[in-house]
Amino acid sequence: MSNAQLILIDKRNQPLKEYLVAVAASDGLNIKGVQIMASPAKGEKALLNADIIIPPLEIFDFNVKKLVAETLKKLVVKEETMDVDTFIERSSEDEAVRKSLKKSVNRLKNKLEALMKEFTSSEVIPLIQERRNDALFKLKEHDQELNGKNVVCIDIEATDISTNPEADIIQVSACDIDGNELFNQLINPGYDIPENEKHNITTEMVQDQPTLVEAWDTIHQTLKDADVVLAYSTESDFAYLEKSAAKKMLPFELDYNTWLDAAELSKDLIGALRWQSEKMYWFYKTPKLTDAYERILEKPFPGDAHDALADARATVELFKAMLQKGRKSQVAVKKQKAVKEEITNNPFAAAFANAKRG
Repeated sequence: MSNAQLILIDKRNQPLKEYLVAVAASDGLNIKGVQIMASPAKGEKALLNADIIIPPLEIFDFNVKKLVAETLKKLVVKEETMDVDTFIERSSEDEAVRKSLKKSVNRLKNKLEALMKEFTSSEVIPLIQERRNDALFKLKEHDQELNGKNVVCIDIEATDISTNPEADIIQVSACDIDGNELFNQLINPGYDIPENEKHNITTEMVQDQPTLVEAWDTIHQTLKDADVVLAYSTESDFAYLEKSAAKKMLPFELDYNTWLDAAELSKDLIGALRWQSEKMYWFYKTPKLTDAYERILEKPFPGDAHDALADARATVELFKAMLQKGRKSQVAVKKQKAVKEEITNNPFAAAFANAKRG
């Protein structure tokens, strides 16, 4: 007979911090000082130790039992990932020891559930859930408002970021709401294109292509005729067009108020909550187009992530998937809560309260 058992070792010396819960909510978390130990008997040297990874809480609906089950599938022993059954097998070749370890799994699950409840009972969780509900309601509104509208999705590749006044457009692509190509134009900037990790466009590729001045009428008119211009990060795409038009003295009659940013919508729906320690406020990170696409559509990103037409089509597909989530959701209009003024000397708590009000 063996007294071996699985023990949850928790050597943390402070309560769980809210900013760690925020990280765990979207990304998962490896908590230092928390391990599972296969112990042969009380006071004896461990047979084997494993680090535990808190799974992304949102993906598992903040459900404690689901989180525990996922945790026990991915124990980490010296950088190797294994499930709890494999961990037990690795712990000892003695069948009596293994049998005893297996009997202790349910007790271990109870300990892990208590740990997970520390995360799921944090005030950060309702803050995130409220943001997601707001996003779904917003998407439901867009779904109704855009019915029958001419939606054009645009994406731009350029020689540098949009905040650089010297940046020039080298590809402009657009498609309709069904992903049908409206135009897909490489642009010759008139000089050698510098190497850039943001795109795969070379000087040779644009040698026989039109300049922006030559291609402008089609680009400008297509966007002008749209009821709504969709993009992933509208601010940068609009800036490229506006600055290029001013630099080359081209007509520019586009209204930014009719543009819709799929990046902002994905940020509200799945963006990671983070704490800005220097400025002391909560914010949501905007996911990359590839990340948002793969998470929301649950499939690999199609094609080249740095081709304007591929990105425009992916943006449309992502947007329609988000609209569908809004359409299927049961969220309703929220009633405004009366703001209760509270005095606090804790800047973290004050920022948290303000984030909840927002």
